[in-house]
Amino acid sequence: MDAIVTTLSQYVGTGLASLIAAVLALLIGWLIAALVAGIVRTLLKRVQADNRMAQALGVKEGAGYPIEHWASTLIFWFIFLFFVVGALELLHITQLAAPINALLTSITAWLPALFAAAILALIAHVLGTILRKLTVELLERRKVDERLAAGAGAKTSIGKPLGDAVYYLVWLLFLPAILGAIGLQGLLTPVQNMLDQFLRFVPFLAAAAILLVVGWFVARIVQRIVASFLASAGADEFAERIGVAKYMGKMTISTLAGLIVFVLILIPVITAALDALNLDALTAPLTAMLNNVITAIPNYVAAAAILIVTYVLARWLIGILVEILSGVGINNLPQALGLGAQDSIGGRTLAQWLGDLALLIVMLLAAVQAAQVIGWGAVTVAIGALGTQIVQIIFGLFIIAIGVYLGNLAARFVNGTTAPNKSLLALVARVAIIAFAGAMGLTAMGFAEQIVVIAFGLFFGAIAIAVALAFGLGGRETASKHIAAWSDSLNQDDSR
Repeated sequence: MDAIVTTLSQYVGTGLASLIAAVLALLIGWLIAALVAGIVRTLLKRVQADNRMAQALGVKEGAGYPIEHWASTLIFWFIFLFFVVGALELLHITQLAAPINALLTSITAWLPALFAAAILALIAHVLGTILRKLTVELLERRKVDERLAAGAGAKTSIGKPLGDAVYYLVWLLFLPAILGAIGLQGLLTPVQNMLDQFLRFVPFLAAAAILLVVGWFVARIVQRIVASFLASAGADEFAERIGVAKYMGKMTISTLAGLIVFVLILIPVITAALDALNLDALTAPLTAMLNNVITAIPNYVAAAAILIVTYVLARWLIGILVEILSGVGINNLPQALGLGAQDSIGGRTLAQWLGDLALLIVMLLAAVQAAQVIGWGAVTVAIGALGTQIVQIIFGLFIIAIGVYLGNLAARFVNGTTAPNKSLLALVARVAIIAFAGAMGLTAMGFAEQIVVIAFGLFFGAIAIAVALAFGLGGRETASKHIAAWSDSLNQDDSR
């Protein structure tokens, strides 16, 4: 350039020659930078840099990461700035050229380190990709996903997640070397410490993972053995025979027992895996919770056994009781009480309703005992209160039933006499007895005793006042005649 400036200065002067040389330098630099940037962009397009970056970041293709454009633009300006510095020096604008030149010098000095980091990153990517592919293929050959899906009863896959974990683990191992090559010591130290801690934690993590995997497979095997044994032994048919299966939906007794065994085996396995992590601050409360669960399991098993045995025995004994009650004619009791001409209520006989009621009471008592075994004091109190209320309701209904019977009996007795207005008197007697029994029954049930007493008193008081007013106002002449007759009768008795 100096030779060109010297030659041109002989014809157009030094200042104009320097300006022409600077323009030529910028033009040549722009052409060279554009050519190199175009070559780089073409190469990046052939290797599909944008798509690969999108896949690496887990986003859709073309989602705002144009690596090809960014890289070619950066290379263009990096090359073009060298010619800009040359042009500024030709124009003797050193104050602006000096800082740009210093920046380019620093970047040029940093390029070998950046190139080394890029090579390490490329090696990490290639090695991680190869190991990820090998991991996925190995798991597919071993059909691990199919075995897990068959064991869990649902579609599950660990091949791809485990392969991705291997890929990023390789990157994590290469990260300190990449940062060291760039010279980012401030970031390298915490990353190196994190990696050291992670590597020290890997054996504990591997031990916990092995315990979980082995324990899970053992638990699944034992679960299948228990479920198959109970199913072949006829446990499901027995559950249907005693009426338990209808409360379990689609799950069978054998399946439920296998699931319980699976959980019982898996709980200590999880406890051991947590202990293997050697993280006391995190695992201590979880381990304590699991230990409490293990300790409470026998109580829950005993409570379940109490409920199941009580239900089976109660259904058997109550079935016999229902047959006995049906044989003695208790199903005719509603008809005898005048509650209907049929011997069934809601499609079930009275003996069956009494059997269901007895089964409910027995199961409530069993539930109280089961809650005491588990240690649920509040549940025991609640069930006890519910049982007491049910007994009170039954006693109240019994009183009302007796009142209905006595009211019907009194009505039939009055209708059988020759008294005048016997139909009205029979109705009054029946209503009075039933109302009195109803008040007593509601009081025995404990339903707002004060309200029932007040309502009963007001009802009969109103009747008494109405009778008194009717007799005193509407029938004064008749009343005076009867009183006169009673007075004459008394006087005759006294005279004798």
